[in-house]
Amino acid sequence: MKQYLLVLCSCLFLLSGCAQKEFTQNAPELPRKDDTPKRQEIIKNALKHQAKHDGGDCSGFVSLVNKESDQPYFTTAELNGYFEDARRSLAIYNLLDNQNRLYQEKPKVGDLVFFANTVKKYAKAKKSVDNITHIGIITKVDSDDTVYFIHHTKGKNLISQMNLNYPTVAMYDNKAVNSYMEKCPRNEGSQCLAPAYFSAYGRIK
Repeated sequence: MKQYLLVLCSCLFLLSGCAQKEFTQNAPELPRKDDTPKRQEIIKNALKHQAKHDGGDCSGFVSLVNKESDQPYFTTAELNGYFEDARRSLAIYNLLDNQNRLYQEKPKVGDLVFFANTVKKYAKAKKSVDNITHIGIITKVDSDDTVYFIHHTKGKNLISQMNLNYPTVAMYDNKAVNSYMEKCPRNEGSQCLAPAYFSAYGRIK
């Protein structure tokens, strides 16, 4: 009888252990911290420089907003190891790529947007999506997936648009959905719209 009770207790102990393990494995993930205030702060800091020359160029503008927003993109120390040449925009891209912070869909405000092959000086014989030459900050995303981003272009920090659903048109349904990133011959206009240069989005920390 004692031996029977000992076996029974052992079974119950093992079963309870399995049940506990299964419960732990199936436990829901803890909710992520709400980073909305952080993203709003980034947008606020970016937009206060709109129509101004602040930053000097595209990566200089992003670096300025990064500093004013408690460095949500990078620190100077960690960025230093990712330069391939003088392009800070490429260094930022390389850093985020190394940290698995690049993505392609469903952009969020406050995140970065990268473009490739926009500067003839750095143009390659074969265009590549990781030949980063331009960078901006996402300020708004419409329900039709039109992405608004602020970037340093034409000597100022301006708002532009990009919609990957309509990559070959600047206007759709009487709405500006894609901005020109550079001048193009009239018959090649769609090749100079933002989607033609899009590389990736970059998450904040």
